[in-house]
Amino acid sequence: MARQAKVKAVKGAAAAARGISVNARQAILEAALKAFARDGFDGASLPRIADMAGIAHPLIHYHFGSKDNLWRETVDFALGDLSRQAAAIRTASRGLSPLDRLRVLVRAFTHFAARCPDHFGLVFAEARSDSERFAWIQDNYTAAFMDSVKAVIEEAQAQKQIRVLPLGNLAFMLMGSMLLYFTFNPTLPKDADIDQLADEHAELLLDIMLNGIAA
Repeated sequence: MARQAKVKAVKGAAAAARGISVNARQAILEAALKAFARDGFDGASLPRIADMAGIAHPLIHYHFGSKDNLWRETVDFALGDLSRQAAAIRTASRGLSPLDRLRVLVRAFTHFAARCPDHFGLVFAEARSDSERFAWIQDNYTAAFMDSVKAVIEEAQAQKQIRVLPLGNLAFMLMGSMLLYFTFNPTLPKDADIDQLADEHAELLLDIMLNGIAA
């Protein structure tokens, strides 16, 4: 009985330690996301990230090894869900017309941008420095999503659902309109229903892009 109780206690302690480890890792990633989005890679310090996460500095090295590896895992933490969501949307909306697929993409991406402004702040921080890290983000995350937006626009143009205008311009207009409103907008009300704001912004964006602003 004593041996069984000891084994049970050891297993319980191990499970608790795993829980603490998972929680610490999550806290580090959330703190790192805020720090990298605000200060960029060079400006963010590991001691500051540890303070923000409420953990001891050595735990960052234990979980991630280096600042560079922490940054890469933070990018995946920030943008991995978007990549998976975009892939799921492409599959689910395959039977729709190109213009309806574009509407679905705009609505979904606007909601992601509204809920996760720091995620794209991280991308912009690296874009400003024109670093190799920004090229890495493009190669592994943002280029695939941009290509999917361009592909839908191109199909809509081919089917004469929208005007034939420069593809790159249209795609960046859409992306910028979705992102900047939530990522760099100090006028957003702090207590607003973010999903309602995202719905309203997506519908306004689609109306302007498809119908224009002329009275």
